[in-house]
Amino acid sequence: MKDAIRLAIVDDHEIVRLGINRVLEGERGISLVGEAQNGAEALELARREKPQVMLVDVKLPDISGIEVIQKLKEDPETSGIQAIVLTVYDDLEIAAEALRVGAIGYILKDCGKEQLLKSINSAADGVPLVATSITRKLVSVLRNQGSLTTSTHAAEDSLLSLTDRESDVLRLVAKGYSNKAVARELGITISTVKTHLRNIFRKLDVEDRAQVIIKAIKEGII
Repeated sequence: MKDAIRLAIVDDHEIVRLGINRVLEGERGISLVGEAQNGAEALELARREKPQVMLVDVKLPDISGIEVIQKLKEDPETSGIQAIVLTVYDDLEIAAEALRVGAIGYILKDCGKEQLLKSINSAADGVPLVATSITRKLVSVLRNQGSLTTSTHAAEDSLLSLTDRESDVLRLVAKGYSNKAVARELGITISTVKTHLRNIFRKLDVEDRAQVIIKAIKEGII
């Protein structure tokens, strides 16, 4: 039987922490090992309890949640902890920066129970997840700011460099699908999905799923 996921919550609002507790109440697959209301407490909690997954708010009273994640990843004792940003902000720069420093997921606080549980389980499995709603909002913000008008040829080149099947895989990965889910959706093997991902990473000059999602958003591929 799979062990329960060790989860920690980092948020300066008690009512938010209580709300997450209530949502997770009765979920056998998740074990809450601690809570923190600021960055310093979060880092101490991480070193003491070694949670598998941490839900981290962006705005904290001492340092930002993004700084917390960066410090977690820089410390060998806590670098293996998977951090999910749980925030009210759907700002492109914040999301991109969070993923850049090592967050494995980025979801909004208005997500439902199913989305929250999916994010936690995906993170525990090492699978990045940016909710579809977040991806759409990020693309919308980019277009409104005119960011997608730059390097049109570069975006076209990126699109042309991907095969139709690789484009299908990319869009599903951007929605948070695991390799297994992508394989099931497209009717191909997991080994084939991994091969497509390696090709996508090489063609888009990225190293992991989080980076490929950000690049795909910036270039208008998804």
